[in-house]
Amino acid sequence: MLSAGVSAQEKTKFKKDSVKITGDTSAKKLNDVKISSRYYRRYNLNRSSAALKLNTPLLQLPQNIQEIDQSIIADQQSINVNESVTRNVSGTIRNNNADMYNSSVFMRGAQIAPMRNGLDLSMIYAGPSAEDAAIIGRVEFIKGPSSYINGLFDPAGSYNVLTKQPMGSNTNQISFTTGSFNLYRVTADLDGNLDKTGKWQYRLNAAGQKSESFQKYNFNDKLVVDPVIRYNINDHAYVSAEYLFQTQRFQQYFSTVFAPDGFVSLPNDFTINDPNKAPFKSVEHNGFLSYHNSFSQNWHLTINAAYARDHLEGTYFFVSRYNAAQPNLIMRRATYERLNTDALAIQPYINGEFNTGAVRHQFLGGIDINRKRFISYSGSGDPTANQTLYPLDAYHPVYGIGFDANVRTGALSEIATDQQSISYQAVYVQDELAMFENKLRVTVAARLTFSETGVQKSPTKTSLGETKNTAFTPKLGLSYSLMPDFSVYALFDQTFTPQSGINTTNGEAFKPLKGENIEAGLKKDWMDGKWNTTISVYRIIRDNVKVSDPSTNIQTQLGQTLSKGIEFDLKGEILKGLNTVINYAYTDSHISRDANVARIGLVTPFRVKHIQNTWLNYLLPFREIKGLTVSAGYQLQVGRAGRYELQKLELAPVFRVDGGIGWSNARFSVNGIVNNIFNRFNYGSAWITPSSATIGTYAYVPYPPREFRLNVGYKF
Repeated sequence: MLSAGVSAQEKTKFKKDSVKITGDTSAKKLNDVKISSRYYRRYNLNRSSAALKLNTPLLQLPQNIQEIDQSIIADQQSINVNESVTRNVSGTIRNNNADMYNSSVFMRGAQIAPMRNGLDLSMIYAGPSAEDAAIIGRVEFIKGPSSYINGLFDPAGSYNVLTKQPMGSNTNQISFTTGSFNLYRVTADLDGNLDKTGKWQYRLNAAGQKSESFQKYNFNDKLVVDPVIRYNINDHAYVSAEYLFQTQRFQQYFSTVFAPDGFVSLPNDFTINDPNKAPFKSVEHNGFLSYHNSFSQNWHLTINAAYARDHLEGTYFFVSRYNAAQPNLIMRRATYERLNTDALAIQPYINGEFNTGAVRHQFLGGIDINRKRFISYSGSGDPTANQTLYPLDAYHPVYGIGFDANVRTGALSEIATDQQSISYQAVYVQDELAMFENKLRVTVAARLTFSETGVQKSPTKTSLGETKNTAFTPKLGLSYSLMPDFSVYALFDQTFTPQSGINTTNGEAFKPLKGENIEAGLKKDWMDGKWNTTISVYRIIRDNVKVSDPSTNIQTQLGQTLSKGIEFDLKGEILKGLNTVINYAYTDSHISRDANVARIGLVTPFRVKHIQNTWLNYLLPFREIKGLTVSAGYQLQVGRAGRYELQKLELAPVFRVDGGIGWSNARFSVNGIVNNIFNRFNYGSAWITPSSATIGTYAYVPYPPREFRLNVGYKF
């Protein structure tokens, strides 16, 4: 059973693959329509979700938006948003430094911001927690500025995780997954009606997991619970409430290795961790409220609100000093960290259609209200913390030592070493004008934003900087249908994003990030929309990008960066039973202007020049064994830059081959996969500490070696 966001008016278009939904589904918009077919998987989704506020088909939009359905995630056996999801979108990679805790996704030369259900829940410094696959309905990657859609982000784009919503289908599914490194995982997905009329609907997704790591002593234990209740007020209005709870335990939330002799010079199970260290803990509470009313056939009012709060606490080992006399000794320090970070988002908006003569208008207007807060204690910023170093011999490591965990007790408000805040309010309008029988579409939009940031050092409560800004950002898009299934588009868009923190070189609060994107592209649907191709070219200018100096760890701002690139995406069922994802991206991102002339021309952190991914899933046409599938794919990244632009690192390519086999019928499913079949030692997020590109400790984060997973599911 698969899900896809479409409008209620579309549901009658599905033929034999549709499942009849009983009860009052109402409200003109459905978050999901369930589809089942022995051959059909939702690899190509031709509409964005309702969370992006857009009624125009993706083919006709003047923007590159890539949709990843849960069926792709299931075929690839990902267990959270950090695993393989980015492989399905051109030019998208992860900084995997803190994979155990949160996501850090890069695209078009910069880090892009996370959203949930269309709301900006990005947090200061860290969070939100990486979403578990059990709660994901789909993931949307918005390339280029998010603009009116969902807040203020980098002009590279953003990604939106949609949680599974009630559909009143009275279907339930449980699954069990086991695999390498003692992975044991159970998930449940329960969907149905609470009454006979279908006015009250529910969805409950849950996951419990215990797993170790390929690295010594690390593990990840997790519990996720996500209940949703929806009340269909009448045939055109509904209200829904959702509560997402996630808690995790891990020995260390990052897997960074420090080595004296170069990247990948130590065994892939090597760790700087110690089994005597108490585990890290993270807890997230996230609530959503939504009200929708289609008060006429063409006009709709939606009010969405969400609050998310993350708590992270524990002691970790890290290395920031190099022993030149004995390079084999890795100089670890035990640092205690405790933080609370939260985000509140409220979004009322109205959208609808009307005509002026032969021109059809699709109007959107709304308000964004957002507030983010961050408070933390970190031993790295506390001069009274124990500075003792605990050397670890890289060649003959000894574990199980005694050490001071540097734990601090008391109220966080009393011991905090850092407090930051960001708030913004914005109004926006957009009009899409369709002319010449909808062959030409002109999108005009504008956003007016008011923002405020603050930084405070505790416990003295000393304010280190505040900023208040007002910005006007326009948008202009053109889309023209050369044929009903073939369109060309062009886009000009600007962004404005407040940034928290202090520029320690001058003591001033960071200036807001400003960006400008120009792009054009071609979109084509093939075989009545079963598969789609998109090709785009872009040019992005960013002003006031934050960067860190590797020698001092001091954050500063660059004058300007320039990103240019080409992207290609193919997604869908290209032959009967053969579902395909193929993408390629060329990215050129470098510093184009800065007060420090030594930086000009250097590539931006984590840039990857060439990225190419392929994934194939084929339903074998065997009459004797129906439902048997085979899958295979690879990931390739060439021309990779490191964490700091000043170090000018050229990292080894990433190459990984995966393959699997599965079987399913109406009730049961079995799916096995082997990742990294050739057991290649891949790594990411690399740098040299303390600062030299030739002398120092090599820091890198290894990717998993060869591993297998087996999933067994039952529907009832």
